[in-house]
Amino acid sequence: MQSMYFSKKTHLLSYAIMLSALIRLSGAVAESAVRFLIRKRSGLLPDMLDTVLWRVQEAGSVLQIILIVLVFFYTWKKLSRLMGLIDEDDHAELGRLQEEVLGEHLSTLSVRDIIKLIQIWAVVLVGGECVYCFTSLIYRRFTYELMLVSMSGAEYTSFVSIYNMTHGFKYLEMMTALLFGVIVTAVFLDDRFLRIVSLMLAVLFLLAFGVFQMFTLSFSGREIGIVWTSVIFHFTETVGLFVFSVYLSRHYRGL
Repeated sequence: MQSMYFSKKTHLLSYAIMLSALIRLSGAVAESAVRFLIRKRSGLLPDMLDTVLWRVQEAGSVLQIILIVLVFFYTWKKLSRLMGLIDEDDHAELGRLQEEVLGEHLSTLSVRDIIKLIQIWAVVLVGGECVYCFTSLIYRRFTYELMLVSMSGAEYTSFVSIYNMTHGFKYLEMMTALLFGVIVTAVFLDDRFLRIVSLMLAVLFLLAFGVFQMFTLSFSGREIGIVWTSVIFHFTETVGLFVFSVYLSRHYRGL
C-alpha cells in the first residue's frame, strides 16, 4: 500500500538513536567515574560484587531506560503530529504525487517504513535494556556463587579464567538486539556496508567470548581487569550507536 513521505530534512529515526546513544554514553562515563572513585584498591573482587557499585549501576540503568522511553515517546508524538497534518485517506494519493513531483527531495523511506523502524529500535533499546538488567542480576548471583567456590579451595586464577569465559553471557542478549536492529535497518535500506559491519562486530564479539583472555591493567596503584566482551559491547552501545545514527542522517534523506 502506498504511503506518503517526509521531507529529506526531517530526521526522526536517526535523531532518536543518536539521543539514546548519548544517554548511554553519559551513563557509561558517570558509572566509570563512580567506579574509579570508590573502587577498592585490592581489585580481587569483580566490581559487580561491590554493593555500592552495583546499586549505582542498577540506578543508572533504570534512569537510562526512563530517558530513552521519553526520547521515543517524543519521537512518536512528533511523528503523529506530522502525519496528522494530512488526512489519513489522502496519504496514498499524496505519496504518489510526491514521488512524481519532488523526487530526491523526499526521504529515502516512506513514512510507513520509518514507523516500522522506529518501533523496532524502541523495542531494541528499551526492551533490550530491561532484559539486560535482569540478566545482570542473575549473572551477579552466579558470580557470587562462583567466588564462594573459589574461596573454598580453588585457585584465584581458576576463578578469573571462568569469570572471563562466562562474562560474555551478560552482554550476549543486548549485543544480539543491537546487531539485529542494525541488520533490519540495513535490509530496509538495502545497505551492504551496514551488513558487513554487523557481521564483523558479531565475529569480533564471539572471538572475545571464546578466545581472548582477560587483560590486567595497572593504573594509579590499582589492578583493573579488562574483559574484552565488556569493552566491545559498551563501545558498540555508546560510540558505535552514535556513529550509526550519524551515518543514517548523512547518507539517507529524512532518516
